[in-house]
Amino acid sequence: MGAVSRVIARQPPPGRDHLLRAIAGEYREMPGMRLTMAQFGRLWNLNASQCEEVVQVLIGRGDLSEDDEGRIGCRCDVM
Repeated sequence: MGAVSRVIARQPPPGRDHLLRAIAGEYREMPGMRLTMAQFGRLWNLNASQCEEVVQVLIGRGDLSEDDEGRIGCRCDVM
């Protein structure tokens, strides 16, 4: 294993803030994307409780919104 590989291997996995920024960014880049909670969890590899927590944080920050059918989308698309 080379020196660069050893450094990369030691880096911690991306944190929650990185995940939140990545999800919000994907929604901004894909206008009109609306996912059910199950689809959201599968896309981001989250279990049900993690999914609920992440969605609530992103809704609270104003990045996402939930429509009348329970689908999650960019706030500007759902309103």
